[in-house]
Amino acid sequence: MIVTRDGDRFRLIRQVDHQDQCGQLATAWGNESFARCAPFSPLIDAARCHDDGWRAWDKAPGVDDHGAPINFPDVDRAVHAAFYGHAIDDAAHDDAQVGLIVSMHGQGLYEKRLGLDGRPVDRHTRPEFERQFIEAEMARQHELSSRIGDLAATQRWAWAGFRLLQAWDVLSLYVCWHGLDRGEVWSLPAVPTNLDDNEGVSVQVLPLRAGVACVRPWPFAEPFLKIPIAARWIPFDCYPDAAALSASLSRAEEHPHEVLLCADPGNLLVR
Repeated sequence: MIVTRDGDRFRLIRQVDHQDQCGQLATAWGNESFARCAPFSPLIDAARCHDDGWRAWDKAPGVDDHGAPINFPDVDRAVHAAFYGHAIDDAAHDDAQVGLIVSMHGQGLYEKRLGLDGRPVDRHTRPEFERQFIEAEMARQHELSSRIGDLAATQRWAWAGFRLLQAWDVLSLYVCWHGLDRGEVWSLPAVPTNLDDNEGVSVQVLPLRAGVACVRPWPFAEPFLKIPIAARWIPFDCYPDAAALSASLSRAEEHPHEVLLCADPGNLLVR
């Protein structure tokens, strides 16, 4: 659950709705400067299912020591590793290419997004369950890559595809978590402009006003992009336990939280 303080309310967005928004970003991706990395359809599918492991947690999220809904970065990692592994199992079973990208994403959650966020912590210093999760996913990636075919070509495609998924993931979190609400500038690092672009480019996301952000350089086909996401609001309160939180969530109506992305803020004057 993605939790944000919104005045006297909590805004709650399920991870499965966040991944639907990532799918919107993936579908809209691509222009003369940002080529689609073929095959592209598995990347759209990976965007749409990369957080499937959160489904059960989203239905019954816990509360922290202060009675607030537990935000997704604060979920116990042992619990997280278990449900994430099961979701990757399902993705890999359905499609090897989708499973490969989702497995890399899962590993990246424990290793600084495979270096995009800095140097990963030495695995030997990590808790045993984290090492086991990372090693299992690395073995899975090797098996899936071998199953797909040409190993070198698959690894080249997967590295580009993984970085695209990270760009969509972080961009969605920027607009549905706290980046845009706080007026922050975020960077999407190493975004590939084509299949062979190993270094990639840095894409900046800048706040313009409430619900509107500018993306530079612009990676989408159209000059504007509306990306709604389902959200629920509940009172900012101290919930004594998970059952009380679930009861409040059951009473909350779902409404779209819509954000507009644009290439050139000057064009907003004519909209």
